[in-house]
Amino acid sequence: MSLSGAVATRGPSRQVTEAAASELTWLSRYVVLAIVCVGVFMNTLDTGIIDVLNPVFTAQFHLNLYLEYWIELSYAIPLIGMLLPAGHMGDRLGRKNVFLAGMILFGCGSGLLTMMPTFEAMFVARVIEGVGAALISANGGVLAVSVFPWKQRGQVLGIIGTAVALGLKFGPVAGGFLSDNFGWRSAFLVNVVIGIVFVILGSMVVPPSRRNPGKSFDVWGALLFVLAMGCFLVIVNQAPTLGLDSPQILLCIAGVVVFGAAFFYVSTHVKDPTIDLSLYKSRNFSVAVSAAFISFLALTPVNHLLPFYMENVQGLHVSETGLIFITTTLAIAVTQPFSGRWADRVGSRPVASLGLLLQGVGLLALTVVPLQINPDWLVPELALIGVGVGLFRSPNHRALFGSVPRDKMGQAGGYQHLPRQLGESIGETGVVTMFSAVVLASAAVAGIHVDLSPAPVAAVATPVPTPAAAGNGLKPAVVIQPYVPAAQAVSQLQAATGVTNVAGTGTSLLDTDTSDDQIVDVPDDSASDSSDSGLSQAVTSLPADVQMLGYRLMWGLAGVIALGGAVLSWYGRDEEEQAEHAAVPAASAPPARQRIPVVAGSSR
Repeated sequence: MSLSGAVATRGPSRQVTEAAASELTWLSRYVVLAIVCVGVFMNTLDTGIIDVLNPVFTAQFHLNLYLEYWIELSYAIPLIGMLLPAGHMGDRLGRKNVFLAGMILFGCGSGLLTMMPTFEAMFVARVIEGVGAALISANGGVLAVSVFPWKQRGQVLGIIGTAVALGLKFGPVAGGFLSDNFGWRSAFLVNVVIGIVFVILGSMVVPPSRRNPGKSFDVWGALLFVLAMGCFLVIVNQAPTLGLDSPQILLCIAGVVVFGAAFFYVSTHVKDPTIDLSLYKSRNFSVAVSAAFISFLALTPVNHLLPFYMENVQGLHVSETGLIFITTTLAIAVTQPFSGRWADRVGSRPVASLGLLLQGVGLLALTVVPLQINPDWLVPELALIGVGVGLFRSPNHRALFGSVPRDKMGQAGGYQHLPRQLGESIGETGVVTMFSAVVLASAAVAGIHVDLSPAPVAAVATPVPTPAAAGNGLKPAVVIQPYVPAAQAVSQLQAATGVTNVAGTGTSLLDTDTSDDQIVDVPDDSASDSSDSGLSQAVTSLPADVQMLGYRLMWGLAGVIALGGAVLSWYGRDEEEQAEHAAVPAASAPPARQRIPVVAGSSR
């Protein structure tokens, strides 16, 4: 795309944005921004709540490892698959309508989670939440930018990014507090209340959005994209557990190829595709999407490995790990609004490139951390990584929004969040797999034999309360035993007591006194795949110096990837983005109005 074409493309976007912004007072603009921030905060808050309550769901519904993954996949597949179609819906139906519909769906899904009696009901509720989250994420940023002057879009996107970062960290805290004090179902009532209040407020305050009626919706393109992304996410999340040669994974691989090819054909042959692949002809758009994916991919070794390093190598408690680890989030939350405003003044290219550079330097700094160190010395490295990420995100989103035409702004909103979801999904699986392989290989070189076979379950004696304990009012200690089918439990009880016919002995083995009973709901692991848990135990039980090789290698690789993203951000972007900061040529300026002197006695 040429420079003049880019300026012409961005021109209508700015004109429409300025016209919409001029109709609102500054207070109304920030109220709209606050509503959008609450919407994205609600999404990320729910993600953190689910993360901390996953063990509770496993115990409540007796889930094995395979079904536990579907708690995440039932939300991730509709979210990632619907991000780009949801942006197209916002362009066609109005971003206000689609955004508020997303908040309604998300609130309804959260309400269903509070009433779910079975895992199947939970699955349906998570799907509804995922669709609602996609509608909110794809249209929230565009909606907020549309009510502010175009030159402030970096600052606006930075404030929204701060809401996203805070939601990710407050989610586990809120979920744990509500679950401990009011029960786990109460944790999801927060989203219901937020949804009701802000849907009513948004319907009254948010101005109507421009629609593009008369266009046919590309149903097949949207459906094929959702199916292709769903198969891809199942491969990414389930392949390490099931194996690449399993029938389920092979079927999903075939689905990615077939649905992906069909989606490409449809998107390149329909007049108005749901996902316009021609946007990638713009270098700024392609670089913005690629650089965002690289940044999130490089951040996964910190998010997923650093807690294990702090707890297994440094011996910290979970609470201490959380206090140190929150440094990155706070740095991101504080930096993003300022980096967006800085980019509004000097352009996106230098600020975004500097952010990726600092992120890479911070990741490489973790590779020289000694085996024994005061954990407080990790704070500067984590703060540097957070500052780098904060400097990168807002200017990069700003460049993304500035590289698309006016009638495709909704797709830019979808692409704003798609790289994060894909980068985290792919990065999590890749990091865990590579880290485990490196650590096990280094253990083999060191002559350490690692037994990956599942350990046999040791028999646990059934505790029987003694009369003395019952008389003193004391309860027996809680003993959590592995799952045993009912028939096998009866056989073990008969073998332990020597009673083969309970009914014929005249002696009852049933304890009818329930005052000293304590019921503990434990997960049903009878059908779980022990290979994953066995591999995790094998890695974390190795000596600290053996594990450190894997940590340093993964952090170093992430640092190199981030530095590569900085090079791409600096050299890959063209000068389109800088055009709006350049002075308008004199030749293109409109001629000044001249005064015509009025001669005495002349008529006008």
